[in-house]
Amino acid sequence: MKTPLLLCLASFLLAPFANADQTINYPEKDPIFSISFPDGWKVDTGDESVSASSADELVNMELIALDAEALDGAIDLAKESLTEELKGIKWTDEPEKGELNGMNVVFINAQTTLEGVKMAVNCCIFAPKKADTFFMLFNIVPLESLKEHGEAVGKVLNSIKGK
Repeated sequence: MKTPLLLCLASFLLAPFANADQTINYPEKDPIFSISFPDGWKVDTGDESVSASSADELVNMELIALDAEALDGAIDLAKESLTEELKGIKWTDEPEKGELNGMNVVFINAQTTLEGVKMAVNCCIFAPKKADTFFMLFNIVPLESLKEHGEAVGKVLNSIKGK
C-alpha cells in the first residue's frame, strides 16, 4: 500500500525542472512565491487560494494559506483540515521535512477512497523564509493515474519559487 505513495513522493522530488505555461504569483497582492501549472490545466485564483486541475480532471490541487505560529502547528492544522474534508483518510508515514527552492517544506501523505476509487492524497506545507504564513498545497490523484500524472505534479512542485 505504501509503494504508490512513495513513488508519487519520489516523482515530486526527482522530476526534472521544466517550464510550465501558467505562472501564478501567490498571494496575488503581495506575492511570497510563484507556482506554475502545465498548459491545458484549469487554474482558478481566488483571494485566499489557487485551485488547479489537469485537463482530464484526474489531478486536483489546492493551494491555501495556513495561519499557524509554528511549523508543527501548520502540520497539525493541515492534517485536521484534510481529515475533516476527506472522511476515512489514512495517514501513511511521519511527515518528511526538507527544503525546496529555498523554502522549508514538509510532505505528508495519505490514502482515501472517494466514490469507490482509491486515491493518493499528498500534502506539502511550505514555509517561505520571508513570510509569517505557511502555505499548504495538496493534491488528490487516483492511485491508478500516478504513472500518467506523477511527472506533471512533480513539475508543479519544482516550479515553486520564493520571491
